[in-house]
Amino acid sequence: GAAPEDRFLVLVTGFAAAGKTTLAPILAEHLDALWISRDRIHEMVYSGWEPRHPALTSQTYDPRAGDSIYKEGSVVWSIFLWMLQRTTTRVPVVADTPFNHDWNRSMFQLAVADIEVPIVEVALHGDPDVLLDRARRRASSGQVHEIKARFSVNGADYYASPYQPVVPEEHVVHVDTTD
Repeated sequence: GAAPEDRFLVLVTGFAAAGKTTLAPILAEHLDALWISRDRIHEMVYSGWEPRHPALTSQTYDPRAGDSIYKEGSVVWSIFLWMLQRTTTRVPVVADTPFNHDWNRSMFQLAVADIEVPIVEVALHGDPDVLLDRARRRASSGQVHEIKARFSVNGADYYASPYQPVVPEEHVVHVDTTD
């Protein structure tokens, strides 16, 4: 593993279609760091259903079955955070993810106590209309997982408020990806 002083975590965050998955691998390569994509974990968890995830076969998908509730989002976040906690002890890491729910922000805040390396957040943002148009084009492209295509296109209200970083402001680099 890398010497302790050479380890770090760069979080590439922002709204849907802000460019996280485009920028993160470039940063990881440039910084000679491991790239962890929350989207890739998401795809694996949602692709584990055979023959297809129930949300893709039903217009009325309900995550409840008897007394159980499928919480795939929580599973995805648990795996993502576990990976950050384990890998940052050995190597520098660049990870991309949205923080678009209070519950995943809370999970991160609990997990970050076990991440003992410097953390910098690259918070991507852009013109809301441009981001929404990008999200819609991506969803219809056939190049993203079906679950992401179906559920990641949020309305204009999703982009209405400015993106809120998850680390202290002095550790945040804001990048406008409108162009």
